[in-house]
Amino acid sequence: MTGDPTTGRDATGMTAHAFTSSQAFTSFQAFTSSGDVPWTSADPYLSGNFKPVGREIINEDLVVTAGAIPRDLSGVYMRNGPNPLFQPISFCYPMDGDGMVHAVTIDSGRARYRNRFVETNSLKVERRVGHAVYGSFTAPHPVDPAILQPGENPGPMKNGAFINVIRHAGHLLALNEATTCYELTADLETIGEWTAGTDKPIRLGAHNRHHPETGSMFSLAYTWRSPEVLIHEIDVTGHLRRTMTLNLPAPTMIHDFILTERYIVIVAGPAVFDIDAARAGRSLLQWKPSLGMRIALLPLDGSPEIWIETDAFFVFHFANGFDRGGDIVIDYVHHESFDVEHPSSKATTFRRMVIDVARRQVSRDEFAGFDVEFPRVNDRLEARATRFAYMPTLSDSFNIPDQPPAVFNTMLKFDTERGEFRQHDFGNRIIGEAAFVPAPGKHGEDQGYLAVFAYDPQDRHSDFILLDAAHIEEEPVAVIRLPQRVPQGLHGNWIAST
Repeated sequence: MTGDPTTGRDATGMTAHAFTSSQAFTSFQAFTSSGDVPWTSADPYLSGNFKPVGREIINEDLVVTAGAIPRDLSGVYMRNGPNPLFQPISFCYPMDGDGMVHAVTIDSGRARYRNRFVETNSLKVERRVGHAVYGSFTAPHPVDPAILQPGENPGPMKNGAFINVIRHAGHLLALNEATTCYELTADLETIGEWTAGTDKPIRLGAHNRHHPETGSMFSLAYTWRSPEVLIHEIDVTGHLRRTMTLNLPAPTMIHDFILTERYIVIVAGPAVFDIDAARAGRSLLQWKPSLGMRIALLPLDGSPEIWIETDAFFVFHFANGFDRGGDIVIDYVHHESFDVEHPSSKATTFRRMVIDVARRQVSRDEFAGFDVEFPRVNDRLEARATRFAYMPTLSDSFNIPDQPPAVFNTMLKFDTERGEFRQHDFGNRIIGEAAFVPAPGKHGEDQGYLAVFAYDPQDRHSDFILLDAAHIEEEPVAVIRLPQRVPQGLHGNWIAST
């Protein structure tokens, strides 16, 4: 595929642009003729299908190569991910990058595609000067004050707003890791930092959970500067209702948390921020297992918080949690340890944690002993009992050499009641997280579809695929060819038409 970055059109006639009209710096070629950024890196998480794309395009009529799009399905699947426009000074996957949202809109049996950068304040600085100026999550880098204008981010890290994209109370939000988030329009134009009805931008976590009765969204925010964790409740109108405070022994990374009908559950493993380590040239984020695991239960009725201590482990992602009698049941992916610079060789396994609230005891059982990540459930049952969880793994059918550890090619459906799973093996195609898409007019837990991006590293093309969630092992419901490569990303969601 060839194209001309100055005209904004590629050879297919799709609209393509590198910058919005408000950006002054125009001499940097933001993408190659294939849409990739024009720089290369030896970092495996910046090459292959982890290599960022620089081109932003719109395609109004995607080609269905297999199956058919359900004609009664109407909405948009959006997925965010780290996609640095400029070659980073330092980079730590999955903690750094510039947000890029890829959106596939479905209506009346047809599909269209659009992708856009999240125009954060930090990205605007780098666009103006034409190169990266901020450091990474684990290797902060001071910014030369001479290049900054009044009010711009002095660093040493950027808020890339690249981890997740959600909608709440009509607001479309691109989320980072416990920092301010950015509101987008339906066309993915960046509006600016979101305030949740307050007088300043609000810090939200990458993962947010909705209460099944009130509709309120709960979110947490932490910082490397303080052991204080904030838990926000934002009501159904999009306004901050209250903020709860939790204090930990040390500043701690908490990527995800659990909400049930009665509790907020914070699982704080000993991945702590250590400024002395950073000053000594080591990672700002350190694993200190001697601190153990601290689990906080915050009753939503305002009762005193409950603390439980156990042996150290780490959780990036929870599938779901719910109350069952006097217990709290939590399905999650278990990491024995956490080291972003030297990932553990031990399997990241899908497990169930049961918390006996009265006795303040925790038990854990393993569903399967192989690597998984990015677990999801039917979001309509969030904080209530669920039976099925969906997540990717890597199977023996994948035989493309020299791939980084975070590559998956098989989608699993776990039945947590029976302790068994079914799978859809994509062979040599690389996939990521799936989002559940409810079938219109149906309410069964697995009556719907799984939406996922898949990449073929041999032919270098990407597809948007819908699987039947009830029969995951069957042929896809629809395979939709995308107009350009979609790099590996992080989290996304289905947003139904209203």
